[in-house]
Amino acid sequence: MSLLLKHPDYKDFKNLSLKRIEEAKCLLDNKQFSGAYYLAGYSVEFALKACYCKTVPKKSFPPKRNIYDKLYKHDLNGLLDVSGIKHEFEKSLTENNDLNAKWEIIKDWNEESRYAIMIENDARPMIEAIIGVLQHFFCKFASIMV
Repeated sequence: MSLLLKHPDYKDFKNLSLKRIEEAKCLLDNKQFSGAYYLAGYSVEFALKACYCKTVPKKSFPPKRNIYDKLYKHDLNGLLDVSGIKHEFEKSLTENNDLNAKWEIIKDWNEESRYAIMIENDARPMIEAIIGVLQHFFCKFASIMV
């Protein structure tokens, strides 16, 4: 039986994020590169939603569509805009060339990648970049968000 989260919070989204990247790594290890690439992007989406949840009162996700429309799109840059970490993350990008290079690989992912045929040289760098960015999100920003 599946479990649908009615009011996901930071912990729920963080767990979903980590679960999706683990699943993507499994697909990568089994040479399912297109699926690995596609699924890995959702781990970033969930991480940004986790960050957003740290900035709002509990039980307020999902918000009304007309207020936080960006949370309902598979647009990582739009999610970053409402995540509550944009300013600090952009500062980190300017100070950390490695992090910036990873974000450059990730930032244009969207759900349309499900229609793409990816090879290992697409999927492996994407997943490696995402792992680095997730570590940054969950280590650095978990402590500064209230």
